[in-house]
This record gives sequence, structure tokens and C-alpha cells, in this order.
Amino acid sequence: MSESSSTEDSASSSSGDGEEDDDLLLFPLMLYLTSGQRRHRIQNYLQIIDSWTNKEYKQHLRLNRCTASKLIDELELSNFIPSHSFGVKPISAKLSFLLFLWYIANTEPLRTMSDRFDVSISSVFRVLRRVVTWLLTKFDSVIKWPQGLEAVVVNEQFSSKKSIPKVLGAIDGTHIRIEKPLDRAREYCNRKKYFSISLQAVADADMRFINVYCGDPGSLHDARILRRSELYHEASMNQEILFPDKMFLLGDSAYPSLPWLVPPFRDNGHLTPQQVEFNYIHSSTRMALERAFGQLKGRFCRIKFFTEYRDLPFVVNTVVAACILHNYCIEKNDTYDFPEVLNDCTSGITNDIEQEEIDNRTARMDRRTELFYELFPNCL
Repeated sequence: MSESSSTEDSASSSSGDGEEDDDLLLFPLMLYLTSGQRRHRIQNYLQIIDSWTNKEYKQHLRLNRCTASKLIDELELSNFIPSHSFGVKPISAKLSFLLFLWYIANTEPLRTMSDRFDVSISSVFRVLRRVVTWLLTKFDSVIKWPQGLEAVVVNEQFSSKKSIPKVLGAIDGTHIRIEKPLDRAREYCNRKKYFSISLQAVADADMRFINVYCGDPGSLHDARILRRSELYHEASMNQEILFPDKMFLLGDSAYPSLPWLVPPFRDNGHLTPQQVEFNYIHSSTRMALERAFGQLKGRFCRIKFFTEYRDLPFVVNTVVAACILHNYCIEKNDTYDFPEVLNDCTSGITNDIEQEEIDNRTARMDRRTELFYELFPNCL
């Protein structure tokens, strides 16, 4: 079971960028007319990249040289690099992938990226979409829900760290900052008063994403985003398949208490010492996902704020592509060597959470209560 985004795939619908492309393509002429200066393009930037030390390579492109080379080879063997240039200077798999890495690793404007890699701005747009679309083909093989023995291994990893049994993953959301959308802008203005889309993710104990759902407006709360996701509907219909042997997810207090989802006790000022300890263990275990978000945004700085692009399907797909690369780096032991970014979470408490918890308790014993008594049997 996997899901990626809540918007339509932007791979085959680039017409929405027409006006933006025109504006960007007019920039060189405007610069020349207003200042009399031509833009300076860098020649043979790939040779400069090849001359970097391994440390410089990873510092600038956020992947080590070996990881990037493997992906370049895979891209070259795919059908996503045109074999005919029709008289135009061909853009190789290597140039395409390194341009994309530079894009997500930095917040450099697209026009200066065009100069840096000596390609037109329209080609930058085309290459970025091409590489993102290719990376999305890896989604099901890289972002996978653990099943069978894999689920047992994940459970044991969580249990060995913080002694909470039956944990299959941690769930939370984070804001992806965007420019003000042209349509329905108010829906994307979050409680912190900036425009964003949400990324809901589930991570295992190794900070690997096992489920992602991206694209809902930033004004929505975690609980509502959860209910809109495929994960919620699949868990409601096939709980025993997704969560065998009474396994469950850990979420913060913005989530309802469900048979397969355990939030902490809400601090109303009257928690017992055991409940406070439960919440501490609960929070410590969830840090795997907090760190995964921090590393995602720390490695790929573009994910912190998408400038220039207002094409939300492309932004959503780029975020999902970055999640795929995050997992790929873990798989290839491409260690994280950058400062982690604090998670700008999407949490918020709503009244419908309490109602959902009440409805759940009428059907069966609250899973959180069961877990609490497992950890603190003397409180029975």
C-alpha cells in the first residue's frame, strides 16, 4: 500500500507554465534593454563539477558522487532522455540529473541556473520535469509499506530503542512553503500566516519513509489530512493487513486515538506521573519521523521554500521525488552530513478529533489505554 500525492500528476500537463515560461524567457532581453548587459553563461560547468573533491561534490549537490553516478546511469538507460536532439544541443542524462540535484539542493533562481549550466530557461523547465517524472517511477519500489517479515523487523527496531511494543511507524505532517497560489490562495494560508502545502508521512525506525501523502492546502489540520489520505481509508477497511498482530502508528496529539493510531495523552494539567512518562516515551519514539523531515529539508533546501514555481502539481511531485531520494540515500548508505532543519509541523487540535475518539471507544477498548497498561501494569 502506497500513495504519493493529492493532486493530479503534472508530468503530462505543462501547459499551465506557459505564462511563467514566457516571463522567464523575456528576462535576458529585458536585462539587455535596461542595462545594456548580456547575461554571462558559464561554459563547461560539468567539467568544473568533475574537478570537485568528494567533499565539495556532496556539499554542493547533497549526494555523494557514487550515489549520483548510479542514478545517472539508471536515468541514461531509461526512456526519459531523448535520443534525438533535432539539431539542438543535446542535454545528457548526466547534465539533466545534476541540474535537478542543483535545483533541489539550492534556492538559486532558475535564470541563474540557466546561466550556470549553459542551457536555456525553457530547457531548465523541461529537464526538471523530465527528471522528476522519472524519479516518480521509482515510488513503489522505494517508498514501501512493510509487510510480513519486514513489519516484524521494523517493530523490533522501534521496540529495542524505546521499549514500546507493536510500533510499525510514526506519522506526522510538515509544511512545504510555497509562493501565493493564483487560485484559492486563502486555503493555502496556514495558521502561521504563510502559504504552504502539507506533506504527511510515516517513517520507520531508520527514518525511512514508508508512506507519503502530499499536496493538501496548508490550512488543513493533521486529522483532516489523515482522513483524506489513502492510508486512512485502507486502514479502515484492511486494518489486519496493514497492521498485523495489533501493530499501530504513533502520532502527536493532533491525531485521534484509533485502533491503529496512538497519540499521547492530552495534557490538561491533571496527568498522572505514569501518563507523563508514557508521553515522554511516546515523544522520544516519534523522533524518527521528526528527524526524517529535518534531514529531508536539510539535504534538499528547495523543499523548505519553493520560489518562482506556482505550478502546484509540479511542486507536489518534486517533494515526493525528494522523499524518494531520501530513502535511496538511506538504502545506499549515503550518510547525512548536514544540519537538520526543525520540523514546521502541521499540528492543530480540532473538535472532530475528540468525537472520533469517542466513537472509537464505543466500539472497543481504546488502543492507547491498552498500550498504557502494557507499559504500566501497576496502574490497573
